[in-house]
Amino acid sequence: MIMAYKVVRAFEATEPISGRKRKFEPGEIVICHSGQAGPTLTIEANSSYFTVDRSTLKNCCVYDNRGVTMS
Repeated sequence: MIMAYKVVRAFEATEPISGRKRKFEPGEIVICHSGQAGPTLTIEANSSYFTVDRSTLKNCCVYDNRGVTMS
């Protein structure tokens, strides 16, 4: 299932291939697929993928699926 989260506190995530860091700011929306196991999650934003600690996502984002279409 696709889950959308609204960023409420700024955080950084890493692009898995390049290692490039990206700062996510409050108000942005990130997408996360449920069913991921482990301490690290893959999130999607603007057609790019990033890895982030599960605890960071939990502390910096709130669940918000308004307007998200299921694929």
